[in-house]
Amino acid sequence: MTDNTYDVIILGAGPAGLTAGIYSSRARLRTLILNEGTAGGQLVLTHEIANYPGVDSISGFQLGNIMKKQAVKFGCTVKSNINITAYDFSSKLKRISLKNGDEYFGKTIILAPGGLPRTLGIPGEAEFKGRGVSYCATCDGDFSPEKRSLSLEEEIPHSRRPFR
Repeated sequence: MTDNTYDVIILGAGPAGLTAGIYSSRARLRTLILNEGTAGGQLVLTHEIANYPGVDSISGFQLGNIMKKQAVKFGCTVKSNINITAYDFSSKLKRISLKNGDEYFGKTIILAPGGLPRTLGIPGEAEFKGRGVSYCATCDGDFSPEKRSLSLEEEIPHSRRPFR
């Protein structure tokens, strides 16, 4: 295997990508994680995480760094802040090309690109993202404990209920 050939290449270093990296590295597979942003994904934008099992309270940035350190400890190579310009998954050995000219080859590609929240585009939204503006309905409920949550039986017509 050459220096730029891996058993597994994971595209995305959010919690899913880092977890995949931990497990593939523990299986003794040569693993590369490529990430266009900061390791941790959207998690790093969260001011406080208080619902992660086993952790009382931690910032998303801290938790993302812990996950990255664990992946590296098990043998992953993590490259962040890169720009993927091309890929070819049609051959047995898959190719990923970066803007800086680097190319990586992998026997297996795991796609874990994460997602982006739907933003409102209102003044102040970008400046306060992660510092008061958040995009997690489950998490945001704690910010307004005096508000009553929707009741499926009372407030949403049967035809629009998500589960039937």
